[in-house]
Amino acid sequence: MIYILLISIIASYISNNQIYSICDEIKKSKTNTVIIYTVIILTMISIYLKYGFTIESIKYLTLIPFIVIISIIDYHTTDIYDITILSGIIIQGIIFISTSNKDLNSASHISAMIIGLVLAYIISKITKGLGQGDIGLYSLCSFTLGHDYAIYLVSLSYILACIYCIYILFMKSDKIRKIPFAPFISLSTIIIMMTNNDILKIYFDIIGN
Repeated sequence: MIYILLISIIASYISNNQIYSICDEIKKSKTNTVIIYTVIILTMISIYLKYGFTIESIKYLTLIPFIVIISIIDYHTTDIYDITILSGIIIQGIIFISTSNKDLNSASHISAMIIGLVLAYIISKITKGLGQGDIGLYSLCSFTLGHDYAIYLVSLSYILACIYCIYILFMKSDKIRKIPFAPFISLSTIIIMMTNNDILKIYFDIIGN
């Protein structure tokens, strides 16, 4: 446990520094630092407690710093930098190749990435609501999650975004602006990591009743 705590603190420190190196538009602030450290440390510890030291947990743990960096930058600038997506895919690709012989569900990661990429691309063309960075993030997260979670990821992220839009309309109507989508994709990814598909089942059960 102490090792994962140390790893999460180091990951938080590196992520906090990398954000300002990648995007000079963002000014250093204590709020960003607190959010980064809190989210990364709590999420990584939770993943370790749930999965232990497994192939799955390694994939998830290495993804967390990337989606936090991407989300923070997107929230402040509504931009997603290619370097963050490509770096995440490279890391996940190395892990995938290194562990494919031991992972019985390795094929699902490839299929999930393709589904996530194609589905996000189609939605972006139809709605014009997603940028290329969002498509890349969907691909990265779907690739990491595997288990055919791509459709679930897209559905859950839109549900969370809709809830936020309703909040904005009713509570902050004077501050409406372009809504960054990466935080919702990242939050949905973390929820899936921690609950698998239980949340969506509960949601549709409520809607059905």
